[in-house]
Amino acid sequence: MKKKITAGILLLLLLAGGCAQPAYANSAQRHWSGTDVTGAVVTGEDCPIVVERELLTFDVQEFPEQYYPDTDSFLAYTGKVTAEYTFRNPADYTVTATLVFPFGNPPHYGEYIYDQATGRPFDVSDALKYGVTLDGKPTEAAVRHTLKARHTSFSLDEDLPKLADSYICDSFFVPDMPVRVQRYSVTGIDEEYGAATAAFVINADSAKTRVLCEKQTGGARLKKGSQASCWVQNGDTITVYIFGELPKEELIWTLYENGACEKVIEGTVSSEFSEMTFKDYALRGYDENSGILESDWYNAQVELLRLGSEIWGNGLVQIEAGVFSLMRWYEYTITLEPGQTLKNAVTAPLYPAIDADYTPSIYAYTYLLSPAKTWTQFGKLDITVNTPYYMTECGIDGFTRTDSGYALTLPGLPEGELTFTLSEAERPQPPKRSILHLMPTELIIVPAAVLVAAAVVFLPARRKRRTKRLRFFEVQAHTHGRAR
Repeated sequence: MKKKITAGILLLLLLAGGCAQPAYANSAQRHWSGTDVTGAVVTGEDCPIVVERELLTFDVQEFPEQYYPDTDSFLAYTGKVTAEYTFRNPADYTVTATLVFPFGNPPHYGEYIYDQATGRPFDVSDALKYGVTLDGKPTEAAVRHTLKARHTSFSLDEDLPKLADSYICDSFFVPDMPVRVQRYSVTGIDEEYGAATAAFVINADSAKTRVLCEKQTGGARLKKGSQASCWVQNGDTITVYIFGELPKEELIWTLYENGACEKVIEGTVSSEFSEMTFKDYALRGYDENSGILESDWYNAQVELLRLGSEIWGNGLVQIEAGVFSLMRWYEYTITLEPGQTLKNAVTAPLYPAIDADYTPSIYAYTYLLSPAKTWTQFGKLDITVNTPYYMTECGIDGFTRTDSGYALTLPGLPEGELTFTLSEAERPQPPKRSILHLMPTELIIVPAAVLVAAAVVFLPARRKRRTKRLRFFEVQAHTHGRAR
């Protein structure tokens, strides 16, 4: 009976654990984010050029890998999209327009390709694989970059203004702004504090002073300022950048037992400082061989600090890990004489999101059509998906199967965006989950814990009662034997 009870408890615990996380054979990543693509956008206002027709062609002859060991294998991937526009100038004057074609951030599976020798990530430039043509002839197109947080959708109103022809004009961050670099060395912490934390409080006018702690891991709004904290150990160096005017009060560091910043501990924080300009700060990680314009890199740094200034206030700036990611654009110029028609084709890499929960995996593609509404007039839209795979879902109805894949013709722009999924099977199988996965985890874990606690009490007590009964029968048997 004891074995049965113990086995039952163990079974319940295993079931509870199965509810806490999906029942996969391993803990490998199951989802990978892709990249949204949108069409060409004119940067000027009141452009008379109209789009008579757009032919949108998706070439998907292979799916991307979930991981790439090196840049060559990643760049060998062939998925692409081509937007071919037929432009017409209805005006009675010559029109020269600058167009931009955003094609998103590098995909998740293309961002973390590391040099095995150095352990540092490669800068993978896939933009040079494709390009722009005018009437079938290649034309010069610059690759531009703007800050865009990973896994966020393109917004014409938010992202287009980030493109600037020179250093952006910011109300606070300017190239010649003085920047003090404070470097703090930490010593004297008792080794028993494995989660020791260093913190300071800043209460400054953010219009005059902003402070960035490079290793900040925590923060808090206090009654008198904002607190920045970071984990430390003996020998660590903490770098703090002070932009603009120095704070009225010097930064005072306090060492704590852990990240809760409650119990103060002994230790020493000593400092030294140097100075630079904000331009030096913004360009400190810039590589002129990266293919990124210096001004684009500078402007991305300004935007990053702007976002970081909105978190805590009181002059404290925090840059969250993974926020710095650059969105790519093709930028080029077209000129049309009065009444002239011009064919313009833009080809860009195509990266789907991957859902490996399904068998086989599902690949989701997104092409944003709504920015095309900025054109004065937009005519016929033809969409072709050249692929050997099955289209399992689509956000726009009406696609028909063809010998080469799928096709759709629309008289104009639809209301929504173009989204579709492809897979190696017509009906990919969803993940198989136990019915217990549908129950809240606490409804399984808590009762299981109660049963375990009960077992701890019940089994010893039951063992004592059983022992007493055995002793009673032994005594009876012994007495009966003596009587005989």
